[in-house]
Amino acid sequence: MRISSRASRSRYMKFHWYFRLLQHPVWLLLAFLCLAAIAIAGAPKFRFDASSDTLVVQGDPKLLQYQKMAARFGGDDFVVLTYHDEDLLSDRALVVLADLQARMANLPGIETTYSILDAPLINSPSIPLDDLAEGYLTLVDPEVDRDLARQELTSSPLFSNYLISEDGNTTAISGTLKQDPRLQELASQRAELSKSDTGSEALLQVEAEYTEQRAIYETERANLIDALREIRNSHPQHERIFISGVPMIAADMLSYVKSDLQAFGSIVLILIIVLLYLFFRKLRWVVLPLIVCIATVIITIGLLGHLNTPVTVVSSNFIALLAIISISFSVHLVVRYRELLEEQELSHNENVLETMKSKFAPCLYTALTTLLAFGSMLASSIVPVVDFGWMMCLGIVIAFFVTYILFPSMLLLIGGSEPSATLGASLKLTGWFQELSIHRGRWILLTACVLTAAGIFGATKLTFDNRFVDYFHEDTDIRRGMEQIDKALGGTLPLDVYVRFEPYESFDDGFSMSGEEDFPERYWYTPEKVEVLNAIQDHLKKRPEIGKVLSLASVEQIARNYNDGEALSGVEIAYLLGQLPPDVKSFLIDPYSDPASGWMRLNARIAESQYKFSKTELVNDINTYLTTTLKLEPKDVVITGMVVLFNDMLNRLADSQISTLGYVIGATFFMFALLLRSVKLAVIALLPNLLAALLILAFMGYAGISLDMMTVTMAAICIGIGVDDAIHYLHRFKIELANANTTAEAVAESHQTIGKAMYFTTMTIMGGFSILAMSNFVPTVYFGLLTSLAMGLALLANLVLLPSLLMVFCSPDGGGEKAEAG
Repeated sequence: MRISSRASRSRYMKFHWYFRLLQHPVWLLLAFLCLAAIAIAGAPKFRFDASSDTLVVQGDPKLLQYQKMAARFGGDDFVVLTYHDEDLLSDRALVVLADLQARMANLPGIETTYSILDAPLINSPSIPLDDLAEGYLTLVDPEVDRDLARQELTSSPLFSNYLISEDGNTTAISGTLKQDPRLQELASQRAELSKSDTGSEALLQVEAEYTEQRAIYETERANLIDALREIRNSHPQHERIFISGVPMIAADMLSYVKSDLQAFGSIVLILIIVLLYLFFRKLRWVVLPLIVCIATVIITIGLLGHLNTPVTVVSSNFIALLAIISISFSVHLVVRYRELLEEQELSHNENVLETMKSKFAPCLYTALTTLLAFGSMLASSIVPVVDFGWMMCLGIVIAFFVTYILFPSMLLLIGGSEPSATLGASLKLTGWFQELSIHRGRWILLTACVLTAAGIFGATKLTFDNRFVDYFHEDTDIRRGMEQIDKALGGTLPLDVYVRFEPYESFDDGFSMSGEEDFPERYWYTPEKVEVLNAIQDHLKKRPEIGKVLSLASVEQIARNYNDGEALSGVEIAYLLGQLPPDVKSFLIDPYSDPASGWMRLNARIAESQYKFSKTELVNDINTYLTTTLKLEPKDVVITGMVVLFNDMLNRLADSQISTLGYVIGATFFMFALLLRSVKLAVIALLPNLLAALLILAFMGYAGISLDMMTVTMAAICIGIGVDDAIHYLHRFKIELANANTTAEAVAESHQTIGKAMYFTTMTIMGGFSILAMSNFVPTVYFGLLTSLAMGLALLANLVLLPSLLMVFCSPDGGGEKAEAG
């Protein structure tokens, strides 16, 4: 298939290499299919990463500190299974509890389990301290008085509101998850090598091994979580059972994202098909954009599989964003082809080639400016955010090339057709926007000034006070489980406070001389240390969002039963610790103290579903109390946990977006000036889209929608979407202005041509993204609705405010020269 005449061929000499390829569409498609097959072969390797590591900043000093403490005391890698029964200590309920614990303990990914069945009972009936070392009673022992046991457990400083609710009707089984020693070793090697040997062969080798081992670990962890859910779902009393914990929260966040892709993907696809058909009334204008879009997404997924780049919650919306860009490219080409078809001056083949030629520059600059916006994410220190940036940059490049290969090749092969009934029809909405821009320009500019002021005020109301519980709808199992634990069992999310004293090696009070003792470190535990722990514990309990707090102070409070309710002396503490059986010591002492290093731990649980609070303010308050009131040295204080790390990730993400926003704006302005060859037009093009982005942030501020790992990128997305529209509009405006007598004529013609493409693209994407409002994952709901709103604001900005600025500043009546705009 060749261009019909020498004259028409000369029109495309500027793009001779590209149009020479288009003269052989069959061979071009075959070559494309071969390359696509190679890329798509990586699709089976494409994976989702649901680990809690994706919720933190890799390389963050706070993360390294957390990992160091977790290796010593244990971290947040545990799950909690709750069970509710009005007669919890009955034979029937205890059998159910024992069965659940046994099934949980038998799972290959579970290290240990603990429940009220393992809790030592010293007052049911009372056991003398001297007999404690020889054994203790538990609920499984027949001689236990269960009435006394209920009273002891529900009033225990250690177990009440932790393993059992205060009303005695809800209990929890805590399961510690197994770690992967090889993965931890590789992570340490990677961290050390990255400090000094960046890009070295040794680091690359460790990275490869880490990625492989990580994939194995993720598969095993996913299987474990599925098995835990199976225990719950298959149980006859499953409605009384819930599972929670940080690993479950992270897994459910991504599982909802994955299910959304499966459940809503087909609905969105059908809706886009319907809208495209309503707009264009030709099957080819439905099929071509969809094929281009699907090919772009599949090829990108395949390449990400080859590159071993997983999708996380942060980057989960890259497919939706990529679909926006791909559909936009295709719709603009469709509208341009239909314009040429209406003119009836060229043959079908020449129409296709002229379409690709005339839209090449705006599509290229659209791709480049969007690349700049998402490329700013590469400067982030958050690995999932960097991966998101890479995904989008890769996808945009693929979208551009796939569009410019598939669209013209297939259109050349299927040949021309009769014009559809909608060809040449005007759109009422774009016509109304046209009238506003031409005749009400100064009022629109005044309105824009008012909106800018309102937008700035609304943006100041934005917060980062995210709660995990708010990510899920009220009727979801994960939220119900979190709310039950928060209300009855002291909170779901752990927060650890560590304080350091002089280590055991440097401590000598005359008691620790005997080398025959099994636990000589017991003399390190002094009343002074317990007093500090009690003070910190009391302060933490004053915070309404903090539920249960555990430390050695909790054990000491139980031991006061042997001392008439009085605080224990140093000798009494040492004697008590010497009487503890090893299994009790491993549960009550080891997770909360390390005499060799001098660190002591207080483990608090946050009941975030019960209160609205600022995590940053909480951490600052605790740190101020420790360093100012208790006068501890800052180096002897650590406040950490997944809650702290996740909050730090959000703050860093916000900082990175703010710090790169100036770069994005500057780079976008440069691209505008380069494309339009006019500084004035570049400024005019940028202002409406900055206002649209500001209004998105203001809407979130007024609506009380916190910025999270998805919505924090909305400003960049809005600028990217708006810039795309502005590029296409101004490119067409320059062409129309060269042939028009007035700026008003150029604006009117631009609205009737490129305005249609912008309208069709916006309505299609808004319709598709509105479906995401049906998701069970609240950030996805917000992302869908806010993206739809961003598309609408971008359309208004570029079909109302932008032409109004052109009318005021680029027309003789407005004080500008028409020649400058051209």
